[in-house]
Amino acid sequence: MKGFKHQVFQKAIDLLEERKSLLANELSSLQLSIKEETKSSAGDKYETGREMMRQEIGKVENQFKQNQQLLQEIQYLLNNSKDSEKITEGSLLQWGEDLLFVSASLGELVVDGKKVFLLSKNSPLGQVLMGKAKGQEVSFRGKSKRINEVY
Repeated sequence: MKGFKHQVFQKAIDLLEERKSLLANELSSLQLSIKEETKSSAGDKYETGREMMRQEIGKVENQFKQNQQLLQEIQYLLNNSKDSEKITEGSLLQWGEDLLFVSASLGELVVDGKKVFLLSKNSPLGQVLMGKAKGQEVSFRGKSKRINEVY
């Protein structure tokens, strides 16, 4: 399963790198649009349009920064996570039938045909799972499942 865990790390990194590229392209496009817009005779309309573009640029820049932080977190975990009996950040675990990866909150990825849900240690489920070990029953939102494996 160690090889599968590495595949999960790599798939998460690939996803974040793809997002980074898309956001960088969107940011470049918006910056180019704001430069190319010419002042029209309707000055207020022009200023309103430019302000809306500036706001959109700000949103994309924030998304880019958040993506960068997630990418750094995943890369840090890849280089520093150690196998442990207990669930820690960087653990891949089987909780009932579900595969969970405690890392960054990225949602669901399909890796080698298997669904893996990436969640943060600070998420409600992440907080419940942290420190638990293989064989323990964990209840979350009215459902109780056994931790079958921790990788």
